[in-house]
Amino acid sequence: MNMFDRFVARLWPRSIIRAKGVCWFSDDPDRCYLFEQAGVQKSIKDAGMWYATMPQDQLNMMMLKEPALRRDWDEEYGDRMVKIVFIGQNMDRKAIEEELDKCLEAPLWM
Repeated sequence: MNMFDRFVARLWPRSIIRAKGVCWFSDDPDRCYLFEQAGVQKSIKDAGMWYATMPQDQLNMMMLKEPALRRDWDEEYGDRMVKIVFIGQNMDRKAIEEELDKCLEAPLWM
């Protein structure tokens, strides 16, 4: 079980009412995953490939068509990211951030 699975399955704070966002995992670097949580229901599903996996010529055309793509673009990782929004009551932001930071790992392909 990876660290994110562990956090979601065993350490998820009750103060989080809703969470949703995209996830990147180093053991599957080309795939984008959508994580959703509402109440006790949690799911993660394959959301396709990251734009960074496109052939360079197609990526260049996509960047021209979708200039907003450049906003979150990283020279090393492209559009690969973890971006999750949390909604809740009386959340301990520092504790949640600390647990999420434990989920970060160095990419296997570096």
